[in-house]
Amino acid sequence: MASIDKLKKVQSFWFSLVVVFFFFGFVELILRVSGFDPVFRYKTYTIPFWMEEMDPVVLEKYQRFVAGQGFVNQDAYAYEPDLRYGYRLKPNYAITVQNYSSVLVVDKLPSWTIVSNAKGFRVSSNKPTKTETSGRTLYVLGDSSSFGWGVEYEKSYSSLLTEKLNAIEPINLKNLSLPGFSSFQGKLLWEELGDVKKGDWVILSFGWNDAYSSLQTDHRQFDLRNSMAGKINWKLKHLLLYRWMSTWDLPKHTLDYEEGSRVPLTHYRKNLEALVEGVREKGGKPVFVNVCNPIAYQDVAKETIENQKMPFFNFPSALEPYLSTIHDLFPDLFVTYFEAYGEGMEDDPMLAFLFPDRCHPNEIGHSLMAEVLFETLKGEIS
Repeated sequence: MASIDKLKKVQSFWFSLVVVFFFFGFVELILRVSGFDPVFRYKTYTIPFWMEEMDPVVLEKYQRFVAGQGFVNQDAYAYEPDLRYGYRLKPNYAITVQNYSSVLVVDKLPSWTIVSNAKGFRVSSNKPTKTETSGRTLYVLGDSSSFGWGVEYEKSYSSLLTEKLNAIEPINLKNLSLPGFSSFQGKLLWEELGDVKKGDWVILSFGWNDAYSSLQTDHRQFDLRNSMAGKINWKLKHLLLYRWMSTWDLPKHTLDYEEGSRVPLTHYRKNLEALVEGVREKGGKPVFVNVCNPIAYQDVAKETIENQKMPFFNFPSALEPYLSTIHDLFPDLFVTYFEAYGEGMEDDPMLAFLFPDRCHPNEIGHSLMAEVLFETLKGEIS
């Protein structure tokens, strides 16, 4: 009799376990079928859930930024969590972005579109299925400026540069840049890039995000995510059921931390050296594009690149010679930005080719960057 009672208890336990499993599995299925896109709240703002994977210091600064500008950038919804990189662009995704810059000009700047391919990289919205040529390829590994943040893909410097080079020789373009990426993430990306061949150009452009304040380095975060415990935790955290429950307004622990940087200067130098060496090992031609890099990181980048005897372009300072002629070269665009910035452009003429953050190039800036790069690279085409 005792053995029968014990058997019934075991059966009851397993039955309960199966019921619980199927219940939560059913809820997970419903959330996936419904297209549930998890978010979390900060004050009155709704922020995409993937941002909770960001370093606490980085996330806190972004939250303060959102509170200051009064809205969450629409392009923030174009990304998803990724075990290797922390996050990346959603594959096969398209979004038109309108509120993306300063609250003072949010209604005055043109909208722009993000379209991604199956691998989660930005592509043209006009010609997403363009056939590649058998010639050389221009690869671009960088951050938001190389991604073309704020402008249409076709108006980004890499796309315009490829168009100019194509007038001389057939050139393919593979822009693998992602906003917020550091040189460490760029190195991870390079390790997966196996199709670079002799004669291909590879533009490298990292620095601003490397210098960004953080609690943990990018390398440390990568190690934690990819440890055995980290992978299990990642799988659990990215069940939609877990994310849905995380949207409940529960008290959260406040961290006491000491700030560092996402990529320390010594690591930044090593990452650049590794990237350059990797490009050259495959017969590629590395080019460094410095955009809005803090002085300390800019100096390290310049020294490293010059030691490697490769082209180094420093933007936006390289665009200053064009200031006196911008209104003649781009009359319509100049009027658009002047109407958006008003007296701000008179006080700071650099706004003629920069967005209000005085860092990201606008459409004029991208066009001029393409021109500067073309004048150097065209001489290497035989």
